[in-house]
Amino acid sequence: MKDSLPLPLTNNRCNKRVAGFTLVEVAIVLVIIGLILGGVFKGQALIDNARVRSLSAEVSGIRTAWYSFQERYRSIPGDFSKSGTQIDSAALPGNGNGRVDDSQERAGVWQQLSLAGFISGSFNGAQSAVGSATDLECSPDTCPKNPFNGYYKISYSAQAADARNPAHEIYTGDQIPVGILSQLDVSLDDGKANTGRFRVHRAYASACTRNGEWDVTSANANCAGVLRE
Repeated sequence: MKDSLPLPLTNNRCNKRVAGFTLVEVAIVLVIIGLILGGVFKGQALIDNARVRSLSAEVSGIRTAWYSFQERYRSIPGDFSKSGTQIDSAALPGNGNGRVDDSQERAGVWQQLSLAGFISGSFNGAQSAVGSATDLECSPDTCPKNPFNGYYKISYSAQAADARNPAHEIYTGDQIPVGILSQLDVSLDDGKANTGRFRVHRAYASACTRNGEWDVTSANANCAGVLRE
């Protein structure tokens, strides 16, 4: 019996394609990743700009309603003592001293403005839900919400950072990212967190500002501002 001849060996390494990416393929992948990231960042910038415009429009709308109410009734919203007879019987009256300086009037601001048709929504004027002159507490039945689920409030106070004398102030409410407030400040005022008409709420100064500037690098998502009238 003859010995069988050995089969020829096959060089597998020569027949297999070398695995991995070429430089061209790597470059294409990097370009695609760059385009995706660029689209993400651009999309986020567009979202942030839209949120700033929304917040700015609401604050401007509140200011317009505030002054329009005064032109019609010769009184300040919330403080209007004749609201029950000149606006609606459900409108709770203020004391007429020219200041929104107690809880009844802080809640009454929104009830009187809405019943008079200057803002949308329905608000109950409940002083038990509006918190104090210094905090940002309220309820959805008493105060309007900002786009970030905080509550707008108006009070005769000095809650803007470095404010020495009380004035009527519009609180933006909390839950607002510091970057959004920074952009809002630029659109409304001087862009400085502790000067001008628009400033950081003093309770949020340490967390949301640094050396008088909005601390955008902190990316703090819970900040609040104050617009002084």
